[in-house]
Amino acid sequence: MQAHPLAEALQNLRESSKHAIAEGNSYNFDEFSEYFHVEREIEQKLVDRIRFCSQRYEPSLLLVCGNVGDGKSHILSYLNKVVPEEIKRFKIHNDATEAHDPNGNSNDTLNRVLESFQDQNIENSKDRLILAINLGTLNNFIDTHGDKYSKLIEYVNKKKILDTDLIDEDSIDEESIFQHVNFTDYHMYSLSEYGAESKIISTLLERLTKEDEQNPVYRAYIEFQNMSFSVDCPISFNYQFISKKKYRDVISDFIIQSIIKNKEIVSIRSLMNFFYDLIVPIGLKWENLKDYEVQLNKMSVTDYLSNTTPNYLFEHSELSSLFEKFQELDPCAYRYSELDQNLIQLINSNRPESIFTRFINGDSTEGLIGYINHDKLNKNNLTKLFIRLNYFNKSSEVLERSNPYFMKFMQLLYLFNCNDESAKKKVYNLVYNSARLWYGDPKKSGKAIVKLGRNQSKYRIFKDFKPSPILGNGTKKNDPILTRFVQEFTLFFENGNSEKLKIHVDYSLFELLNKIVKGYRPNRKDNNNYITFITFINRLINHENDKSALEIDEINIGKAADYKLSLNYLGEYTFDTI
Repeated sequence: MQAHPLAEALQNLRESSKHAIAEGNSYNFDEFSEYFHVEREIEQKLVDRIRFCSQRYEPSLLLVCGNVGDGKSHILSYLNKVVPEEIKRFKIHNDATEAHDPNGNSNDTLNRVLESFQDQNIENSKDRLILAINLGTLNNFIDTHGDKYSKLIEYVNKKKILDTDLIDEDSIDEESIFQHVNFTDYHMYSLSEYGAESKIISTLLERLTKEDEQNPVYRAYIEFQNMSFSVDCPISFNYQFISKKKYRDVISDFIIQSIIKNKEIVSIRSLMNFFYDLIVPIGLKWENLKDYEVQLNKMSVTDYLSNTTPNYLFEHSELSSLFEKFQELDPCAYRYSELDQNLIQLINSNRPESIFTRFINGDSTEGLIGYINHDKLNKNNLTKLFIRLNYFNKSSEVLERSNPYFMKFMQLLYLFNCNDESAKKKVYNLVYNSARLWYGDPKKSGKAIVKLGRNQSKYRIFKDFKPSPILGNGTKKNDPILTRFVQEFTLFFENGNSEKLKIHVDYSLFELLNKIVKGYRPNRKDNNNYITFITFINRLINHENDKSALEIDEINIGKAADYKLSLNYLGEYTFDTI
């Protein structure tokens, strides 16, 4: 029974494939794994530490920290080929969640593995150990067995390994027996003044579609192209579609948006699985080519188009968390006047293909014109296909029209991570102004409305709002591209009691705050979603309540305030008409 050659080759991308799991203790790459290995910046950092530690007489514990599926074991396995002599001088424990004792747990196993690095044993130890460990596991281990590992804890705290708010300097510490690399500091994308891009995603997509005999997937694609029914195959169409760099870049940008806008955690493993799902639609009987050919012959126009990448990408949230985020980014949710005018022409045209070819690049309609012209394709499906293909051809333009805040966030995030003072002030001003206006506009600068226990329809109370920002001093960076950075703004304010308040501003909150300063008023859903920010606002507003004067406004009277409650020099409260 012959299977679809391309789909069968793409199976190797799945998380259930043997290629998804690597053994860090040895080099065990086959042709597929070798071809899809992409060197990352952190790989060279790890090589440098392995070489450094392998030449020392002191014991060495090298922590390879990160999250599930981010490629720790994969890189360790590959380095058995790159630095074979150096790495063989280490013991490698590459699965910190594994419990060797069926009656114990992973923390007990880890405690035995690290025994020679306990405080009481470390002076006499000669061990060299590479420990691949997830940050959550490391934190849990420290909580459970930390009393035996004060030196290790001191290093973890010094290097801020568990602190996601900061990116610490990560050079080799020549005075320490501990070294580390942290995968969570190196994101799936990089930052520059022009926005975000991902070398990892773009390189993997390029490798996947490269017309090269060394590419096992491309060889399978060529094999299938020699079969008679390859023209009507959605799997083949999808592979051809993402073979075009322009469309690969759009998919890469969608993935980056998912990470930034929705805090989606995308590991190398989940990314490869996503590529499989992107090309091979569910429900196709590709395991048997005879059955598959029958299925294609019976497939309706609507079903065929729904299985092609421009549609499929946004209509299958059940496949994975990443697909779920793509559904939220569906271009069909973006409407603007020029698009609406084109859609009116499309709906009223007797030759819809003429509208497609007039407004959309021919590369994206290649192989679809016959389906677009089909009389059984309803207007709704025709419209959705047009909008999505239009986005694939004009993504930057459409994104700027539909969401002006995204690029602004990315550019500020780059400058903020470069310690640019002007960028920091812009973010602080945004937080200050939006916090002051969250409960409504007091119509008076330097004031904020005080939230009472229940909504008031007759009066509102406001007071001075003068929080002090703590800008920090860090040295400005001039790096054109940042690969290590914090993915959100972390701001500090000091209130009147010298209390230091911290607030994180991610993309979602950033977008909302920008809308607020432009007149939007938060609703109940916003108040529920951003309870941390509301708590922050209230702490800023309510400090020095025993000293600050309160101004009382009788709503709709037309003045900024009507009464004033204050504390005079005798310590007596006075109530005056303004």
